[in-house]
Amino acid sequence: MSEVVEVVGVGEVEVRPHLASLTLVISAHKNTIEECGASVEKRRPYVYQTLHNNKAVEVSETEEVKVGEPGGLVLVVMVTALLPADTARRAANTLVEKLANNVTLEKLVYRHSWASLSEARVLAGRRAAEEARQRAADMASAVGGTLGPCLTVKEDTCTHVAITDDRVESWVVDTALKRQEVHAHTPTIIQSTIKARFSLLSYGVPKTKKA
Repeated sequence: MSEVVEVVGVGEVEVRPHLASLTLVISAHKNTIEECGASVEKRRPYVYQTLHNNKAVEVSETEEVKVGEPGGLVLVVMVTALLPADTARRAANTLVEKLANNVTLEKLVYRHSWASLSEARVLAGRRAAEEARQRAADMASAVGGTLGPCLTVKEDTCTHVAITDDRVESWVVDTALKRQEVHAHTPTIIQSTIKARFSLLSYGVPKTKKA
């Protein structure tokens, strides 16, 4: 039987968020619900046009009426949009600056898309396999042998770690391949670890045990 080389390979891929969920609040404080509605309608077209100009792919809204202080009524319209990560902050700043106190930024959450995480995981696994083969080849060379074909390969772990831009701190996030949310525009490191077994040859001939 041929000898076997067993190695572990690790591959990493950095993924930046591709999407951002932006939530804005349009409010109007008037004496009647009709006046509130008319006030909101004056600003709604500009809000939607700005989101459209910044490539929003999904936009939805909810409305709520409250009793105002010291009196009157308050109409609160919450608008949520899904945009590319690189345009979301610009859209939020434009709306808040142009519409002043009538529009407030409620939440801005960055996300990784399913497709970007899936592609990164495949690439991380490939890099891990390449590292494993290189390590096995180095080990074979060190003992005067030649590396043969891969016998078995198995992904041992695949973890996602969100890191800050300055890499001072990090935190582990859910490893499931789904759209994940981070509360900062930070990259995520996907790390794949594989275990592989290769046959060890000597000058093209399998090494066998001496009788």
